[in-house]
Amino acid sequence: MIIQSHGFSCVSITAKPLGGEVTVVLDPFDKRTGVRPSSLTADLVFASGNNEAHGATQSVGGEPFAVSMPGEYEVKGITIDARVAPTKADPKHMIARVAVEGMMVGFLGALDRELNDTELELMEGADILILPVGGCDVLTPKQAVEVIQQIEPRMVVPVHTASEGSEKKYGTMAAFLKELGAKATEETAKLKVAASSLPQDDMAVVALTRS
Repeated sequence: MIIQSHGFSCVSITAKPLGGEVTVVLDPFDKRTGVRPSSLTADLVFASGNNEAHGATQSVGGEPFAVSMPGEYEVKGITIDARVAPTKADPKHMIARVAVEGMMVGFLGALDRELNDTELELMEGADILILPVGGCDVLTPKQAVEVIQQIEPRMVVPVHTASEGSEKKYGTMAAFLKELGAKATEETAKLKVAASSLPQDDMAVVALTRS
């Protein structure tokens, strides 16, 4: 499985669950944010919110199956379970759990608070947690650390930090790592991970540079 970051909370996951390559795009954004989006294609696209920063599903090529409502879906061997997790800005905001290649990926979209018990149950057992850490209208570094402690994933992928051109001013990756009290285990534009390579003891923190 390969995970790449494309700005804000937008990430892509490319895997071969049934032998053929399948791509999932999470939280695509459009140019109304002030940031130029990447050119992406997908088989499955998920939007945590219906706005220019998290819900620009129409900008993703390839005629993907779009998940914009709560529920459990399976597309080409990838299962995604989406649930409502309201934020201050969006009462219909969603988070998602993605099961692929024997791993579970938790995706928190534009979350701006700690998880409640129902949401935590969805994220229970997440191997990889992708969460916003830039503050402003998403989790602050301190809140992000608290959420990580709630879930206790084996690998953390922080996203939604400062982007050049963004109309909103988000914090830096460095600020989050300082709050976490740890350095990034790896810094890369393309995270390649398999179930057998996930850390067994210490939690890994991967800082993705934008692709």
